[in-house]
Amino acid sequence: MTVAWDERGLESLPLKLVIVAIIATMSVVPAGQTLDAFRDRDYMTRAEVQLESIVSAAETLLVEGPGAVRTLHLDFERQGRAGFESLSVGDRRGGPNMSLVILRTIGGAIMIRGASEPQVWLMGASGSSLDILILSFAVRLSAQLDGRMPYVLAELV
Repeated sequence: MTVAWDERGLESLPLKLVIVAIIATMSVVPAGQTLDAFRDRDYMTRAEVQLESIVSAAETLLVEGPGAVRTLHLDFERQGRAGFESLSVGDRRGGPNMSLVILRTIGGAIMIRGASEPQVWLMGASGSSLDILILSFAVRLSAQLDGRMPYVLAELV
């Protein structure tokens, strides 16, 4: 059996290559968006775990009593579009956020976790909230006593 040679195949090859190139180009944008969505979801999951670790440590320290200390190493480095803007830990005594850890992201999302089992008064060294603006840091939590009111002091180390 012999193969017949002609030039008709060469005429359609550039058109097929152009079509393949266009389809491949159109697939890149949705693939990139999907990858960003996965990275954003991963960031938010990691952030949630870190907020839970702060809350859990604060609740444990309150139960352990004055003198108990924990140091947490936290990292809010971003990978996708979602990113760290600030983290607020606690508030002044009687303040609306005295038991809360609040993460604000660049995209405007807010993630709030409360230390409520048992209710924990969290505050920074200034007597109000500890506001953190850096992406990677260590925070030292220590159980303290203000008269008869126990609280957890949060400080950057």
